[in-house]
Amino acid sequence: MDCVERIESLTVEDFISKKKNKPRVFKTLNADKYTTTCGSYCEWDRNVELGPVHNSVPVPKEDEHIYSYYDALQYTLYETNYPETEDRTHTPRSDPPESGATIVVLSSPVECMAILLEGGRTCPGDMMLVMSTTWLTTEDSDRGKNLRTMYVHKAITFDRGGRTYLDVFSPPRRVTYFMDFFTRGITDGQRNDGEELEKDLDCPTSSSLNLVRRTDDKVLTRIQMAEAGVGYPDTLAFCYRVPYEYEAPEGAAIKVHKLNQKVGVENLVVDEVVCFLARLSDECERVVVKPSGVMWHGSQGVTFHNKEDTEGISRTVLDLLSQIEPQDCVLVEDFHAPPTGAGTEGLSFRLRVNVCRGLGDNPEATSYICGVGQKNSPINGDNTKPQSLETTMRQWGLENETENLKKTLKEGSETLLRRIIEHENRLDEEEKGNVGAQTDVIGIDYILSKRNGVYAPIGIEVNSHDCTINCQLYEFMNPDLAGLSVGPLIQTMCERSQRYAMSGKVVVVVGAGGSSKKFIWPAAKKENIRVVLVDCLPNHEIPDVARYLEYDFTDHTQDETHAKNIVQMLLKHGAELDGCCTFWEDCVPLAARICDMLDLDGIGLKGAMIAKKKSSTQNTLCDRTADIPHFPRTYLYAERCHHIENECDLENAEKSVEFPAIMKLEYGSSAVGVKLVHDMGEAKEHLSSLQEKLTCEEDHPGIGLGYGNSMLMMKYLEGTEHDIDVVLYNRKLVAAFVSDNGPTKKGFFTETAACMPSCLPKDKVGQIVTAAYQCCVEIGLVSGAFNVEMKMTPAGPKLIEINARMGGFYLRDWIKEIYGVDLLRCVFMTACGIKPLINKPKPRYQMMGVMCVPSVHAPIFKNSQTYDLIKNLHTMGHIRYNAIEDEIEDVDFETEEPMCNIAVHAGNVAQAKEKLLNFCTLFHLSTEEYDVNRFLGNFKENMI
Repeated sequence: MDCVERIESLTVEDFISKKKNKPRVFKTLNADKYTTTCGSYCEWDRNVELGPVHNSVPVPKEDEHIYSYYDALQYTLYETNYPETEDRTHTPRSDPPESGATIVVLSSPVECMAILLEGGRTCPGDMMLVMSTTWLTTEDSDRGKNLRTMYVHKAITFDRGGRTYLDVFSPPRRVTYFMDFFTRGITDGQRNDGEELEKDLDCPTSSSLNLVRRTDDKVLTRIQMAEAGVGYPDTLAFCYRVPYEYEAPEGAAIKVHKLNQKVGVENLVVDEVVCFLARLSDECERVVVKPSGVMWHGSQGVTFHNKEDTEGISRTVLDLLSQIEPQDCVLVEDFHAPPTGAGTEGLSFRLRVNVCRGLGDNPEATSYICGVGQKNSPINGDNTKPQSLETTMRQWGLENETENLKKTLKEGSETLLRRIIEHENRLDEEEKGNVGAQTDVIGIDYILSKRNGVYAPIGIEVNSHDCTINCQLYEFMNPDLAGLSVGPLIQTMCERSQRYAMSGKVVVVVGAGGSSKKFIWPAAKKENIRVVLVDCLPNHEIPDVARYLEYDFTDHTQDETHAKNIVQMLLKHGAELDGCCTFWEDCVPLAARICDMLDLDGIGLKGAMIAKKKSSTQNTLCDRTADIPHFPRTYLYAERCHHIENECDLENAEKSVEFPAIMKLEYGSSAVGVKLVHDMGEAKEHLSSLQEKLTCEEDHPGIGLGYGNSMLMMKYLEGTEHDIDVVLYNRKLVAAFVSDNGPTKKGFFTETAACMPSCLPKDKVGQIVTAAYQCCVEIGLVSGAFNVEMKMTPAGPKLIEINARMGGFYLRDWIKEIYGVDLLRCVFMTACGIKPLINKPKPRYQMMGVMCVPSVHAPIFKNSQTYDLIKNLHTMGHIRYNAIEDEIEDVDFETEEPMCNIAVHAGNVAQAKEKLLNFCTLFHLSTEEYDVNRFLGNFKENMI
């Protein structure tokens, strides 16, 4: 049948039927102020079931707008080129989250699309929009009396690429982070059913009703502005039944009257207004009267008055007092006139700075968005169109002021959030309103004013967790900036979620390690990770762990037997185990065997065995010659090695390894026994000497002699040395952190200096990270944090060795300080089968450090005054001091292993180098023999 025949065969009923199936237009929909984001058309399927999961649950009155919420979501997705939501409710999701995180935002999508989309990019499948309280349930918590655990049964799940799914979960997923927008204040009184739901939750939450009241209290936040050095208007405040005290710093231009009643205050108001107006500077011609509280936003109730209109100002204050609720305030403040410029007469602008609580509770200002409006009318996000600070400053002819203004805004805004965090840390759980409540994001509104010839930002108010919508609009208009405003917030949501998911997990740790590992136990206890430690320690050295099992595994040639015995001990004690790991180099294969026997997630037995034997690592990789479609061939990163037991092995190695060559212990660590040999005579002498001195574990504990004292010989590699600390989960690369090492100490191959982030060019960083990742997975490593040592040769990265455990010494501390990522937690998480959520964190600053060795620095550290001063400088944050031993008396001054690392941080490489050299000069750490300046020589931008 041809086209004409097909058309002629259609009946009138066919055409009518097709017409009926067209989607309904938005004009038929009803939406009120909270949900008016609808256009004039509908291009999506509305035939979705948004009601309660269980038929027995009645549809609450509050859900009358739920289809408007859904339409608002689809309208946004459609017009921003994201796919329509896919309905998957016919196939309930049953798998637990790979990341252990379930982040729930209870809201209409209007307020939080930036959060949801960025969450989909960072934690795909774990960021959820819940549009009805019937999609959630709570039950008694197993984490504390009178606490409740929340479960999500139904949600719109956000995935990568803006893909969304309407899902149901069977079994329901335990909520690990909760953000509540269904409050009376946020919805303009439309609904408040989220308020009761958030009470007594055991999981982390973004703010709480109690904290929002404090954040939306303009008087309290102005006091905090005064503490933070942020400019604010001179303020007179009348506060009605506020349950907490206002403690303004001395000299603050803030006067507060706390009122317990609204009647009989007329004379007080008039007298205080008169006194306030008389105190204002001559430059101030007008004042502003405004209300403060969770229901007063969007410039509601804000009026401007001439300063001379005492009667009108007093009358307005009294009128607002009659309308406010308990915990609300009425403010009178001086009006800061905006600057004028060509073409801006009659105009003003308001600036919104978004600040997120980043990893490690570090505030991060993320976006600076302006809205231009009429000078004599209140300006807010509802009556302006968002544009950048840079554009606005050019519009006012103030582009030369932009850099200084932005710096002032950043420093002041981040300090203000820090003051809010400090304030909240002093509150008890009842005052916070929730055991997991904290403020994770704020928006600060400023105006730009010129007083005494100086331009300055003046803080007007702080907005709580519903503050991202203006930045969201700006990002939708500038898609290349998507997620900029909320990136650190999402990472904090993920970090808090995963900390919650790990709380109470039971993890076997094999081997306590030395003094440098003592940080593990208090860190695990702080995160409520219950450690079962297996080791053989003197009673006074047993750390504070949940359980200690005594077992001597010193002879690692018997690891298979040790593993069976330890597993029997664990089963005998009835331990319910979630994971097993180690942080001690010698115990890596043993821990891997235990994981294998108990069918636990871990680093992988095959990979652990190959990594422990250095020649096997190199030779295994040398055999990986096949094509890889997305990476270079793996063998390019390795050099053929020769296992050495005796002089006969040396002679065989000479046939394929050119001198000079490297000789080192096959199972060694800490660079002990590493030597550059130039001919066969030196090689035989080193083999004989080392095998005579180092025969068993007691000769040098902790360097691998429990596996034997055999050696290897390999080609000497030219180039700069680097550490790559990688985090893997199920053979996928989660994160990688690259540091640069200075030249090793002549004759010992011990590390002298380090720098992080790497100074390598960006493409070289990509090259060496890829190389480290390929080497790890190609020898069989599966999940965990691993330390890979490589050289960047003129021909690209070459492997030195793989340590199949978390990097030791200063590396965990540096990575946590610079990037906010805790490798220790990553190890525990991957051991428990939880994928760490790490979203390419940006470095906070540059760190550079130098090693101190006994032969040069022992006299300096034996001086108690110098030693105490160094520790005090660390405590004050001026330096980072990482020691091998807790006390200087415990250092073995007879060896040449580093005793500590001293580091500084700065804004860039050059500043860090100058700062470190000054410190080393001051404390006499640099000598002719130990030339720190030479050790730092390679540390420069784009080093090759």
